[in-house]
This record gives sequence, C-alpha cells and structure tokens, in this order.
Amino acid sequence: MNKKNPFEGEDLMDEGGLDLRRYWQAILSRKWMILGLTATITVVAMLVVAGMPSRYQATATLMFELDQGNLVSVEELYDTGTQRREYILTQTEMLQSRDLAERVIRKLDLLNNEEFDPSLREVSSGIWGWLPFVGKNQSVDSVERSRIEQVTSAFLKRLSVAPKRSTHLVDISFTARSPELAADIANAVGAEYIASQSEARAQFTNRASSWLNERLDTLRVKLEQSEAELLAFREQEDLVDISGVLSLAEQDLNEATTQLQEMRRELRQVGSIHEQVEALEGNELALANLPDVLNNPMIQEIKRNEAQASRNVAEVSRRYGPKHPIMIAANNELTMVRDQLRSEVRNLADAIDSRYQTAQARVRAQEQEVARAKENYQQVSRKAVRHGELQQQAEINRQLFNTFLTRVNETREASGFDMAPARLADPAVAPNEPSEPNKRVIVSAVLALALMLSVGLAFVLDFLRVGVRNPEDVEVYLHQRLMGLLPDVQKVSGQRLDLRAFFDPDQYTFAESVRTLRTGIVLSQFGGKEGKDSKGQVLAVTSSVPGEGKTTVAENLAFALGQVEKVLLVDADLRKPVVGIDFGVDREQPGLTDMIEGTAAIDDCIHRDENGGIDIIPAGRLCDDPQKLLVSPRFDEMIKVLARSYDRVIIDTPPVQAVSDALIIARSASSVLFVVKHDDVNKRVVIKGLSRLEQTGAPVAGVVLNHVDTSKNAAYAEEYYGYDYGRQPGGKSEARRAPSVELEQVVESSEEKT
Repeated sequence: MNKKNPFEGEDLMDEGGLDLRRYWQAILSRKWMILGLTATITVVAMLVVAGMPSRYQATATLMFELDQGNLVSVEELYDTGTQRREYILTQTEMLQSRDLAERVIRKLDLLNNEEFDPSLREVSSGIWGWLPFVGKNQSVDSVERSRIEQVTSAFLKRLSVAPKRSTHLVDISFTARSPELAADIANAVGAEYIASQSEARAQFTNRASSWLNERLDTLRVKLEQSEAELLAFREQEDLVDISGVLSLAEQDLNEATTQLQEMRRELRQVGSIHEQVEALEGNELALANLPDVLNNPMIQEIKRNEAQASRNVAEVSRRYGPKHPIMIAANNELTMVRDQLRSEVRNLADAIDSRYQTAQARVRAQEQEVARAKENYQQVSRKAVRHGELQQQAEINRQLFNTFLTRVNETREASGFDMAPARLADPAVAPNEPSEPNKRVIVSAVLALALMLSVGLAFVLDFLRVGVRNPEDVEVYLHQRLMGLLPDVQKVSGQRLDLRAFFDPDQYTFAESVRTLRTGIVLSQFGGKEGKDSKGQVLAVTSSVPGEGKTTVAENLAFALGQVEKVLLVDADLRKPVVGIDFGVDREQPGLTDMIEGTAAIDDCIHRDENGGIDIIPAGRLCDDPQKLLVSPRFDEMIKVLARSYDRVIIDTPPVQAVSDALIIARSASSVLFVVKHDDVNKRVVIKGLSRLEQTGAPVAGVVLNHVDTSKNAAYAEEYYGYDYGRQPGGKSEARRAPSVELEQVVESSEEKT
C-alpha cells in the first residue's frame, strides 16, 4: 500500500487537467449536432408558442377589516383565536376554497361559458352516448356534480391569492382569455367572500345568542338555588354576623387559655413551696428558714424576739447560775418565744397546703372552661366554613350570571352593528395587454436553453464516464494498490450472480479472479510490517456507496481463503445485513449484536457453512443504535478473541459514505479492502471515501475493481490477469487456477523470508 497521503494538497483535476482546449474541442467536434439540435428545438418552440392562446390577468385588492368598531372584539365575539398574521393567512386560504369558487361560478354562470366548458367534453359525451353500456347508471345529479367539480378545478387553477406583506391587503388575481371576464371574476371573488363571511358571522352570532340565552337561564336557576341554600342555613343556625360570632368565640377561647396559663404558673409556684414544706414536715426550725416562711412578717417579728431572748439568756448566764430565778425566767422567756415560732410555722405550713389545694382546684375548673370554649369555637368554625362554602358558591354563580348577562347584552348590541369583515380597496379593471404567454421571452429562453442543452450534451457525451474505468485510474486518481479485478458475471451470463458462483465450474473466470485476489491479499499480509500476528488476520471489506458489491466480494473471498485457511465471515453491516440472508441463517438466530451485548455466547453466534467450508456470524437482531455497539470496547475485544481462533476474520462493513460505521470497524482491523464498482461511482466519491479512512488511520490494503465488463475491457483485464488462460474452445477450463500462484507455496515462501 502506498503510505503517502494522497488526499492532501491534490485535486482530481491535477491528474486529468482542467484543459479548456479539451472543452472547446468537444464543442467543435459536435458543432453540427449543437446547431441542429438548437435550431430544431427553437423552431418547435416557435410553432408551439404561435398556437398558444393569449390570456389576461386582472387583479382586485381586498382589505380585511380587523377592528370591528370596538363594541365587541373579533376574537371574543367570533372566536377566531388567531393573531392578525395567522388570521390573514387563514382568510387567504378561504379565498381559494372550493365553496367560494362554486359560489362565483354559479353567480357568473360560468358553467355555460365555453372557456370553462371544453369542447372535448361535448365530443366525448357524443361518442360515449352511443355506447349501450356506458353512462346508463349515472343520475342527472351525479353528472351535474361531476361537471361542477371539473369547472371548479379549472377555476381554482387560474385563481391566485397573495397577501401583501405587513398590510391587511390581499391581491386576488384571475387569468382568463377575456380581459373583461378576468376582471369580473376577480371582483366577484372578493364580493362573494365578503357576502359569505357576513352570512357566516350572522349565523354564528345567532347561534351564540341562542346558546348564551339558554346558558343564562340555567345560571339564573343555579344562582337562585345557591342563595336560597345560604339563607336557609343562616336561619337554621340563627346566624346574623358569622364573622362576629366567630370572633367572640375566638376571644373567649383566647381569654380562657390565657387565664389557664396564668393559673398553671401560679400552681407551679405554690407547688414548689408545698413540696419543700412536705419534705421538712415536723421540723419547724428548718421550715422557719425556708425563704417563703422566713419572709413572713410575723415570723420575722418572732425571729427578732427569739434573738433578743437568746441575748438576754446569754447576758444573765454570765452573772447568775442556772437555778437563779432571773436565769430561770430568761430561759422560760426563750422557750416561750420558740414555742410561738413553732406554732406560727405550723400555721404557715397549713396555709401553704391550703393554697396549693385551692390552686389545683382552680386549674381543673379553668381547664374545663377552656375545653368548653374550644368546643364552642370549633362548632362556630364549622358553621363558618359551611357558611363560607355556600356564600362562595352563591358568589361564583352570581359572577357567572353577570358575565353571561353582560355577554348577552354585548352580543345583542353587536348584532345590530353589521360591519363587513372586508372591502374591495381596489376593484379589478380589464387589462389591455395579455399577461401570458410572453412569446418573445419564451422563444428567447428556449433558444438559450436549447443552446446550453446542446453544449451540455456535447460535454456529457465527452465526459460521461466519470467512474473508475481501468487499473490506471486506481493508481493515478486513487493512489491505491489494485488488489484484483472481478468480472461482471451478470453482463457476461445475463443472470444474477449466485452465492456459490465461486464453486460453479461455469464461472471459472470469476472464480479465478477471486483466487488472484486471495493471492494478492496473502502476499500483502506477509509483505507488510505486521507479519503473521493476530492483528494481521482481520480484514474489513467496505466501499464508498451501496450497490458496489462489497458483500459479494467478502463472501467469495471468504470461500477462496477458506480453501487454505480457517476463515470466519462477520456481517458488521448492522443497518442492512445481507450475509445471514444469503447463507440462509434464520433471522431469529443470534449474531454479532447479541454477542456484543452479551446476550448470547460466541459459540452460539457462529454458524457453519459446510458447503463453503467457512464459519459466519450474521448481524443478529436489529438494534436502534448500531454505532453504540460498534464503538464499545467489547466489539474490539470480541474481534481480538475471534482473530485468535481463526486464521482469517473477514468483516463485511457498511459503505463509508453512507454511515460512519465502517470507520469505527476499521480500527479493529489490520487492513481494509476497498471495493469500487467499475465505471459506476464517481471518482470523487471514491476519493472521499478513501480519504475518510485515511483520516481515521485505517490501513487500506488496496482496491478491488468489481463488476468489470471484460467484453469491453478485455485488453487490460488480460494484461493484468490473463483470464482466458487454460480455457478450452468448449467454454471449459483445463486448469482453472493456472494464472494464479499456488497459495500454499506463496505462504511457505513468505514464511521462510520472514
């Protein structure tokens, strides 16, 4: 393979040359054909144009009145539901409707106008009228309807309606043989449109008024019912001002809750003191030191007296003995004061207990009051909710009733204001000059076109063959190695190439071509830098576009290689799989897609073709996104696994220019075989396909020129391969593989060299 990148900085014309002299020579060599063809076409055009009748086009301008006096908007009253632009476009289409056309036809009596009643119909009816079995079952109505349809179709073909941009104006144009008739029809279309729209709006207004009145009566009944239910509820619950009652209930609940909170706070305070008193019960002196007891004025007074008595005992004891009357009196006084303190402490403890019991009773009573207030508030709230529902329903019914009442009044007022939806801003007048045909322009255009056509035909005849025609084209234009030529068996034998044509003795030329291709591939493998590693055993077969025979090449090449190697043929054209169908593999059998997705084992996806001596993997079930499977790492891994099990893995890929699947598959192949259909696909298309492969780094091994017509290209076909070598006069071959080298010898020789 040529390692030079042939697609950078080169043009196809660099080899063929953009030679103006070649074009000029093509014109000179066919000048009489050009002149004769041009003159013939021009004369025929002049005769045709001379017999063409003149037609006149008259145009009337219609203006849409979108503002309907602002009494009731068009959108609200007539419910157009469109913006101005969409409204104008809609009305433009209505101007070209069959219904409007029939109105104009009947108004102007165009059914009896000979311009709209071709004489061919009279002749036809006269002929068919004599036949006994034709037209007998047609009723008068059906014949008349058919006649109207024909005239209407002819009428609409001559009618043209075009809105003027950024305006409310529409041009109505009509073409007829008579200028007066053209003007009358253009004006009649506008007038009938205005009349039909006015009638439609009047009918719609009447239907709307009727529906609104019926709906208004229904809403009046619903309003009366809802108001009656609201009044009955108020009387039943004795409600005057539900908001005031609810407010009072809420206020009572809040006050009761506040009082309960205050009482609970007081209970907690008294309870704390009560717990301390209970804990020190029987120890009056310790109780006397409690803060709440100590702060009592009486206790404080007794405490002062106790302190004074204690000081007095202390002073007397320094002067007198314990049995001295004064000492005894002082001790008695101290004892009396302390007894008084104990008595007062016990009284205070009893008072604290009484306060605690009273606080508990008050809290329980207040809790009952709160529960009562809460229940009252809930009852009032439920009444308020029900009252609100009834009141809201009545209000909704009242609003609906008022809305419909307003709409009824507006519609009633608008019905008396009958403003036309459009008017003729510029009526059509009879034209003085025909609009068509412009005979001079037509003849001049035909002359120019005929001349260009003649010159173009000369160029086409000279440069018609733009495909790859011979081995030189492969080397010069494609910059690729020619791996082989395959004859067009269809052209030779006149029948479709059979799948197993390689084994058909009658197709010895085709079989020998495939063997030669096989030898070239094996030689390129051993001559390349890859050697015989597993990577070198994967061969991708592709083409530029569909229909070049890449699948046929892949299948027959697999047969040829299968005679000397263990070969696996893989159908990687997941969009239009063919291999499995050709080999008769059931569509439900697992294949490549199942293997990549892991839904089937590799062995289950491989199918043996005993007649051909090869294994095949069909495409498998169809998938929505083939590229997602091909670009996955598992595809490359599967190819590597298969390459280790086979001497050769041949992959049939989609065309390069159709989809990019082949570019993805080429990354997993050691070489790519590019199939080109002989003298069919444009060289530029082939170059683009090869360029895409080169840009992705795909190793293109060479090109196979397929479908070669050996009867027309026998010289270079025999020059390259000598296809007729060994052919006997009876059409048989005494040595079908004589032109090609024995593959086993080539392999052994290459292995010794490497």
